[in-house]
Amino acid sequence: MEPQKKLINSVDRCVDEALCGLVRASGGLCLLKGHRVVLRSDLDSLKGKVALLSGGGSGHEPAHGGYIGAGMLSAAVAGGVFASPPPASILAAILSLHQAGASGILLIVKNYTGDRLNFGPAAEQARNQGVNVDMLIVAEDCAFDQPSKAGRRGLCGTVFIHKLAGALAEEGCSLDQIVSKMKEVLKRIGTLGVSLSPCSVPGCLPSFDLPPGAMELGLGIHGEPGIKRSKVASADEVVKTMIDHMTNPDSQSHLPLKSGDSFVLCVNNLGALSCLEMAVVTRAAITCLESRGVVVARVMSGSFMTSLEMAGVSLTLMRANPETLRLFDAKTSAPAWPNLSTACVSGRSYITEAPAMSMRPQDDKHSQGPLSPVMRKVLDRICSTLLEKQEELNSLDRAAGDGDCGNTHAQAARAFQEWLQDHVIPGCPGQLLSVLAGLVEEKMGGSSGALYSLFLTAAAGHVTEGRSSGAAWATAVHAGTQAMRRYGGADPGDRTMLDALCPAAEELMKLTTAPPAGQMDVLHAAVQKAAAGAEATRDLTARAGRASYIAAERVTLPDPGAVAVAAILKAVAETLGEQKVVLLEGEPPPSLKSPAASNSFTNSACCTQTTTKMEFACSHVVCNWGPDGPGISQFGPNYENIAILKQQTDALPPPLPPRRFRKPRPTSLPNPPFSPSHLPVTPLSLPPPVPPRRDLLEGENRFKVNINVVSLGVGKLADISQDTGLESFQSPVICGKCSAALSCLSSVWKKLWVCEFCGYENGVDENLAQVCIGQRAGVRSDDLYLPRESEDDYQNLEDTMVVFCVDISGSMTVTTEVTSDSGSTAHVSRLEGIQDALQRTLTFALQKTPHRRVALVTFNDEVVIYGDGTRTPLTIKDWALVDYEHIWKQAVGYNVPHCIAETHQDLSRRVKELREHGATALGPAALASVALASKYPGSKVILCTDGRANIGLGDMEQAQSSSAKTPYFYRELALHAVAKGVIISVMSFRGTDCRLADIGRLADMTGGRVYKACVEKPDWCDLNLLEHLWDE
Repeated sequence: MEPQKKLINSVDRCVDEALCGLVRASGGLCLLKGHRVVLRSDLDSLKGKVALLSGGGSGHEPAHGGYIGAGMLSAAVAGGVFASPPPASILAAILSLHQAGASGILLIVKNYTGDRLNFGPAAEQARNQGVNVDMLIVAEDCAFDQPSKAGRRGLCGTVFIHKLAGALAEEGCSLDQIVSKMKEVLKRIGTLGVSLSPCSVPGCLPSFDLPPGAMELGLGIHGEPGIKRSKVASADEVVKTMIDHMTNPDSQSHLPLKSGDSFVLCVNNLGALSCLEMAVVTRAAITCLESRGVVVARVMSGSFMTSLEMAGVSLTLMRANPETLRLFDAKTSAPAWPNLSTACVSGRSYITEAPAMSMRPQDDKHSQGPLSPVMRKVLDRICSTLLEKQEELNSLDRAAGDGDCGNTHAQAARAFQEWLQDHVIPGCPGQLLSVLAGLVEEKMGGSSGALYSLFLTAAAGHVTEGRSSGAAWATAVHAGTQAMRRYGGADPGDRTMLDALCPAAEELMKLTTAPPAGQMDVLHAAVQKAAAGAEATRDLTARAGRASYIAAERVTLPDPGAVAVAAILKAVAETLGEQKVVLLEGEPPPSLKSPAASNSFTNSACCTQTTTKMEFACSHVVCNWGPDGPGISQFGPNYENIAILKQQTDALPPPLPPRRFRKPRPTSLPNPPFSPSHLPVTPLSLPPPVPPRRDLLEGENRFKVNINVVSLGVGKLADISQDTGLESFQSPVICGKCSAALSCLSSVWKKLWVCEFCGYENGVDENLAQVCIGQRAGVRSDDLYLPRESEDDYQNLEDTMVVFCVDISGSMTVTTEVTSDSGSTAHVSRLEGIQDALQRTLTFALQKTPHRRVALVTFNDEVVIYGDGTRTPLTIKDWALVDYEHIWKQAVGYNVPHCIAETHQDLSRRVKELREHGATALGPAALASVALASKYPGSKVILCTDGRANIGLGDMEQAQSSSAKTPYFYRELALHAVAKGVIISVMSFRGTDCRLADIGRLADMTGGRVYKACVEKPDWCDLNLLEHLWDE
């Protein structure tokens, strides 16, 4: 174990540098040359008054130097950390105060043997030199029921003595008067501490050991043992335990407490508790005392007498009377004394009535309007979209934030859904936006909730029931976006949600001039701009939000806030587009009827109609038609969806719907040098296929329809690569964003292809651009892709993986004496044997199966997934080692894109750098390896270990656990591997205590093997064994 890290320059100089820092920061203090003594800088003001001197070991700051000033100490002597100061420095301080004209000097000393032994001789020497000096021992510890001969320890109650004695000295009281009154006060003071962790002197190990989850009651400020250890409880329970012990009348060191008494309370931070925890403890202490009928007159809460970095707190109680309170409230210039109120704590009203506020918008009652149904459908779609994307947004946020972006958006969606259950959608859009603003502000939380609330609130004033045109909505979105920029401080390009929202808002402003027929096109264009903006954030450097604190090279995924905005806009556009579609049941509308074909569709067929154009909803499903009668073969089973054809005088097919032609796609490219009328047009969708019909039908015939079947007629299979009449390309042109392929339906202009699926701009070869133009003009056929057969351009048909899961725990350091062929001996550790075997295996794999993926996973007290060695390793540790789903999800998400031919050098370097240490997390490592291999059915996991698991899932260290939970874990893991097509082999060493009965089940159930190697004759390095293992 290494000493605790501390922010100091030198262990030897830390005390002197700390005293220098204190004095340099406080104008009323100065240092005594050659000694660790801090003095008041106005020593002349001590003439005729009693001077107070205290001190002790360092490490208790702000005690004692922080309490030097008018009304408190006159000087303080510091020793080393937790070490009493030497008598020479104490005497130098006494003489300095005496020479300043002090009428007497009071030494205030905590009751520790070292302090008494060093302050005592200095006092005696001062008396011999004619100095009027006295010493007051502070011993107010309430920990021990029967204190030893050494007596009760001096703790934080010493600070109370500093204050009261200092006030008396400032008033001019004599030395004897001050000592007499302080001895009476000491009888009414008690202190007790509790610690959650030890402390450590600079350069040393912790002063004591405290198990995790335990606390120690009654310890001293130097880390001396307490009276009892127990599990950490709540703040209320801990405070009650402390006060009960302090006031227990059965204890000889108890502090008497009865109802009606008035007390001063000090809640002292021992060093490492947060201000939040201190406030919680302070409240608990006040409440506990008041519940006993005690009047809490004053409270001081903070760091007053610490114990370095100890995480703990002490409570000091002082029974007070009016005189005590008067001295306590007296002014002092000591820098560490808090600025306290002189009002009594108990009985004071500490809650102020909140001002009357208007009702929350979400609680108001609203009336519906014409737009209410549409807005409800839009809001429903937004909610379902956000809930579906919850995990995706969380995953994106983990890379640059706290991983809760999806959760916060899901909270907002659920809040909307709950509100919709009990409320109607107001007819005024602005009122709905105000409601949503109130809901996200209350339920969503975080910065996202505040930003959405800003957006919705600013937008609400621009849309009303009478003003809800496209132009009004565009103005509302623009106003909301500007509010987010103004108050949030971010701009486009800062890698935030604004990178998706601002381009969309700018595009939507075109609604102010667009005709009604073109408004949906503007909306769809805005959705594309938002999606492109969100995707572009993966290449931006974050300058706002949590991601701005993370190195840019680690932030490679799109911003989750921008992705959420793009998804919301897409949901809005899709819902509004659907609201223009009328679902018709029964008879088609008159516009679709014709004398030649009057089909009556029931259940199985439907048409869609917009306000301006008609188009079939689906044009690529071929129905399987056939008469229902004997001797007629049917495709598949009987279906209930039946179409009835009535007899007609002629047998004409139904009318073809009008064709829609592709509009020019919005682009930043310059306009072409010819008029749009000469542009080649491409139909956006083709007419539906005409179903086969029977002419001159007699009566009514019933047809079976299977609308889920696509029927294909295949004449013969031929080697089209040998057909010289077909022109082919060796590989498709793939969109860099969505992986769509360039086709005859694609638009290519000046070697630039704008993907028709995602809008991403891709550069293409000039020859391909000419081919696409020829295809659209009907001169050429569509693309035919045939792979070129080349040794250099291999295709991995097997596409499987081998995962080496290697134990690098401390037990792998065990060495064995190995004799070489030459007769020389050497000691080889188990890990060295595995490393040598792995290097040979990787070379063997490179030669035999260069196209196969190989991955490396190691484990000790954490699991590290190196993958193919080319990416940043993924580490799984601490709580994650017992979270089955988390391990599986993390490993499955870790990509291994390269084969051994590309990664041999990286993997070899990773294997060479392995070092042994720590415990053994075998179970989590096996789970991660199976998950990593599960993406490629037929893959293998080779588990290399020498011992039993003692951390995380599948722990085999405890007998009780091993008897039940451990076999269950490995059995379930084996079943998972079988389901995913993963084979597991286990390799261990002879003579070890590896629990093969449990982990051997992995090999038995998955078809793998169990090997036990001998280091003296290392089978790991035997090529025949490796070849067998590789091909098994």
